[in-house]
Amino acid sequence: MFIGRKAELAELERRYNQNGFQFPVIYGRRRVGKTRLIQEFISDKKSVYFMAARQTSSELLQGFSETIKEQFPDERTKFIKSFENWESLFSYITEVSRKTRIVLVIDEYPYLAESEKSISSLLQKFIDTQWRNTQLYLILCGSSMSFMEEQVLEYGSPLYGRRTAQLKIHPLSYYESFDFFPNWNFTEKFYAYGICGGVPLYLEIFSRYKNLKDAVCSEFLSLSGHLGEEPENLMSQELREPALYNAIISSVANGKSKQNEIALSVGEQSNRITSYLKNLISLEIIEKASPVENDKKKVIYRIKDNLFKFYFRFITECKSLVAMGMGEKAYDIKILPFLEDYFGHIFEEVCMQYLKKSIAEGKIKTLYTEYGSWWGNNPEEKKEEEIDVVLASKNDILVGECKWQAQKVGSDVVALLKKRAELIRNGRNITYYVFSKSGFKKNLEPCESIILVTAKDMS
Repeated sequence: MFIGRKAELAELERRYNQNGFQFPVIYGRRRVGKTRLIQEFISDKKSVYFMAARQTSSELLQGFSETIKEQFPDERTKFIKSFENWESLFSYITEVSRKTRIVLVIDEYPYLAESEKSISSLLQKFIDTQWRNTQLYLILCGSSMSFMEEQVLEYGSPLYGRRTAQLKIHPLSYYESFDFFPNWNFTEKFYAYGICGGVPLYLEIFSRYKNLKDAVCSEFLSLSGHLGEEPENLMSQELREPALYNAIISSVANGKSKQNEIALSVGEQSNRITSYLKNLISLEIIEKASPVENDKKKVIYRIKDNLFKFYFRFITECKSLVAMGMGEKAYDIKILPFLEDYFGHIFEEVCMQYLKKSIAEGKIKTLYTEYGSWWGNNPEEKKEEEIDVVLASKNDILVGECKWQAQKVGSDVVALLKKRAELIRNGRNITYYVFSKSGFKKNLEPCESIILVTAKDMS
């Protein structure tokens, strides 16, 4: 079952239907669904798909040669085990693609470039001298985002300026992730997103179970679970010094949001962890945020990846119980009572996605230029205030309160939201949104400027 990625597929198809050479670059974090997207795209096309691995250049050349021979068998390749070199392989691709539209996919391209140092320069040569006059549709794909950005897309790379498109693949939205769980209740669908994020592989694994508890207990709280070791495996694959990175992520997951607080928590100097934070941001495990329409120097760090957030919030505490075979008890005592609180901040992100989707669909007519949350000083009461969701432009502002709680929301919440909004309104037209898991009390009525949205409305 293929879910989502309609815009990405449409863009790849649009360029496929254009005459001449095309060269899209596709990249994004591991497990985000790049390969599945490509496979869906090439399923009805003449194509050569090759996934590189950590092998020698000669081993990769032989594997690539075998793939080409399988897809385009003819007398020229019938009796050879492997092309003599990379240049002869690409020359053969040139011949095949002169009159026929061929999709050539090199997946996990960083592995190939690591083993064959000249490969980017060789691709540059073929693009510039031969492939521009063919019907070749070349796709380079990679999970190492820093490599793809610095060694393929940025100025200074041999391939700079040759791409005809680039697609950075992001996790699915919450509403796309719901499609994996047609038989789950709406609360558990939200929680599944709160644990898996929009990562298709994780969502697909969770969807094999009949409910949330079964999924968490089987995948995180058992000795045979697939997802229980996923964060640490990813860290080992992507980064050196995984122990320090794990300590930083754990610190952020447990409420440390400023760089000096994080450094103190992990026992390092603040300037020492700057590069570590930068690397975690590039992997989209954590993110750096500052308040909308406020001092941009007020930077905080927070966990962006929901699987990491869930793992460091709950699973690390449960490992002893899991080792004793007490996974279900760990879920009932260590996780379930705190899920509502855990999902609170994730619900703010979900509400922002809902608003952006409403704007894209024309349900909200105003076009805003800034999106985020706000926190800052209330000079009259001399205390810090927060607004969960803020959308702003020169003449208009939208503020939102997001309540993921068992109690219904009443007029007091709107009154407080209005009071806080005046701190950043600055004379603009204002709209108030209140999002509630459990609905609204009778004393709260919607009107033109106060929009009430329940979680069921969003599901």
